[in-house]
Amino acid sequence: MRKTCCLPVFNILNFSDYNNCMKLESNFYVRKFKDHLKDNSFLEKPHGHDFYLILIITKGSGKHIIDSKEYLIEPGVMFIIAPGQVHQWKLSEDTDGYVLFFTKKYFLIDFNKYKMTDLPFFKSSFSSPYVKLNNMEQQNIMSYYSKLCREYRNTQFKYAEMIRALLNAMFIELHRIYTKKSIQSISYNYELLILNKFEALIDENFDCNKPLSFYTNQLNLSAKQLSYLCKKVINKTPSEMILERKILEAQRLLIHSDMSVTSISATLNYTDNSYFSKIFKKTCSLTPEQYRLSFVS
Repeated sequence: MRKTCCLPVFNILNFSDYNNCMKLESNFYVRKFKDHLKDNSFLEKPHGHDFYLILIITKGSGKHIIDSKEYLIEPGVMFIIAPGQVHQWKLSEDTDGYVLFFTKKYFLIDFNKYKMTDLPFFKSSFSSPYVKLNNMEQQNIMSYYSKLCREYRNTQFKYAEMIRALLNAMFIELHRIYTKKSIQSISYNYELLILNKFEALIDENFDCNKPLSFYTNQLNLSAKQLSYLCKKVINKTPSEMILERKILEAQRLLIHSDMSVTSISATLNYTDNSYFSKIFKKTCSLTPEQYRLSFVS
């Protein structure tokens, strides 16, 4: 667990899952909500995450407070929490449903950025984190959670790819539901809006070795202001965010292309191949070659 602005910011590895002690994924998590709450009792206090959280309620009552706005807990409601948002809940003892976490880089390994930015509930500065499902919609979404749980538990051949495919299908269904219900945007959030703009700039320029001053000029911020904002919202430095995007591209090329490590290094504008391998290993705990082989095997 890490802290920023006096509130905890959790990552997926902070969460206990005693039925899956050999968990292989640090970027995805899905579980029955009641079991999740039982094993992670610290969740009642206000906190944030560095990942996306999608929760569906099937039973219970109470309230869920997201960025100071209160929502009722009842069967059939869904909540979609973006990185950087602060939330807490007060729940009845019988509350249940399903909860899943995933990081942006986990989903983007198989899909490009437009798969997320085109979805209304991932435009975190403007989207409602709340949606109420009717019985048919709830049954449909629940079927995806059931399949995701099975893949997560069994870890069969290409289970991670199957999880991402199921996530994509579920997001398409949610998009249809959001559009049909004409959900309005939440209140303007300046910090998340700037963070989204910064991420979009990174996505366009990560392979060009642009200096930090390029991004601050584009955002009309000082380096100190941008650094403060990034640390406050997701507890990362601007440089860490740029590096993460480079590593994500390297991972995608290692998995989905036949390019050599040297070619990938050059594509990402690293002039020293050994330095690229060193940075990759420091970030992923594997060399580029080992990372590629882990997916082949």
